[in-house]
Amino acid sequence: MSNRRSRIVGLMFAVTVTFPMAVATDTADAAPADVIVQFGHPQPQPGGAANNVVTPEEVFVHKGGTVTFLVNGGGHGIAIYPVRKKTGQEDIAEDLCQAGCDATTANTQYVVTDRKGDVIIDTGTNPPSNRVNDPLDRLLSAGDGAFLVGSTPTTEGTQIQYRFQKKGRFPAICTNRNHFINDKMFGFINVVGGDLD
Repeated sequence: MSNRRSRIVGLMFAVTVTFPMAVATDTADAAPADVIVQFGHPQPQPGGAANNVVTPEEVFVHKGGTVTFLVNGGGHGIAIYPVRKKTGQEDIAEDLCQAGCDATTANTQYVVTDRKGDVIIDTGTNPPSNRVNDPLDRLLSAGDGAFLVGSTPTTEGTQIQYRFQKKGRFPAICTNRNHFINDKMFGFINVVGGDLD
């Protein structure tokens, strides 16, 4: 009887230990090599702050894969930064404008931190350029000199592609101060798995 009980306990332990590892492996193996992210609400656009979204807000891509940002509508720039793995939407959003957001609040300095309190982005103040332009640890910056050309109902917009060579978690933000600070226009890219063959 005790021999049978030992086998059952051993089997339960093996299932418990193996299952979480299988889930993690499946997530990495299931991540695509290439992902498309809508940067700005796709056409037709609803107007106002509802245009200033990143869709989907969270994507997974395989290490060595690419993310293509399709720019929709006007006034957008794109920057990508690394953050700690467990940093969530709320960790970044809590450091941005919370209520009564307008042109004045977008001009104020905001220091954006990750889950552990490490600084990710220091927005500085506006002027000079109505841009969030913190170069520290930034992986990509597109649209600094002039905002990117976005799609209209009849034309395609700019496409920005970035290849992720390291695993990790990376927020992609709109560098337009009003869109990032007031409208919280950002999303996350999760880079998982080993090198693509």
